[in-house]
Amino acid sequence: MICFDAVEGRFNFRSVAVIIHSDHILIHRALEDDFWALPGGRVEFFENSNLTVKREMFEELGLECDVVRQLWYVENFFEYNSLRFHELANYFLVSFTKQPKIESEMDFKGVETSVNLLFRWVPLAKLKGYNLKPDFLIDKLTDLPSSLECIQIREINA
Repeated sequence: MICFDAVEGRFNFRSVAVIIHSDHILIHRALEDDFWALPGGRVEFFENSNLTVKREMFEELGLECDVVRQLWYVENFFEYNSLRFHELANYFLVSFTKQPKIESEMDFKGVETSVNLLFRWVPLAKLKGYNLKPDFLIDKLTDLPSSLECIQIREINA
């Protein structure tokens, strides 16, 4: 995976799935975290980032998906667990090839046993009540761009 540590912090290259179905969005969080995020994972060396999303959704949920299109290219500077991150992320609109059952705002576990993730389908209308990171998603998920947008986020100083 494309992630490395330096004196200044950690660099991370991530692909993210934006999965919306029946006015719900799929989010997840690690059990120890107090915030939610969109599912996805780190890009592997020599792996196209759109294929990362397909691989990660299969690893985490056991579901196959199709990548519809890229929505955002995001450069984000933030702190997590006392470590400073410089992250590049590609956000893709994704649909499952076979739609799973949606139970609104009910937690469920994925199939990947090596990580402690909780997943949840959340009505888009209720997203503002969630601590979803990065913050730009709260507004952007209800108004998806028609073409690729580049977003820069700086939560920490250089």
